Amino acid sequence: MFRSLILAAALLAFTPLAANAGEITLLPSIKLQIGDRDDYGNYWDGGRWRDRDYWHNHYEWRKNRWWRHDNGYHRGWDKRKAYERGYREG
Repeated sequence: MFRSLILAAALLAFTPLAANAGEITLLPSIKLQIGDRDDYGNYWDGGRWRDRDYWHNHYEWRKNRWWRHDNGYHRGWDKRKAYERGYREG
């Protein structure tokens, strides 16, 4: 009985009391940080701090993931062909 109490106390001493939901440690050297923000509300994207509207201004949600705005290229639009059809050398 006494050994069980010592073992339980040792396990509680070495385990964290609360887990941080924003940071998940996959391996000792690899951490997944979700929604890391600075004091001004900007998000870290791995290279620089971005404002909260950056993703909506530069990306769009399509086919269950975020895609860069491509100005209609995903619909088969090609600016080069439109240019050649609209402006022919005369």
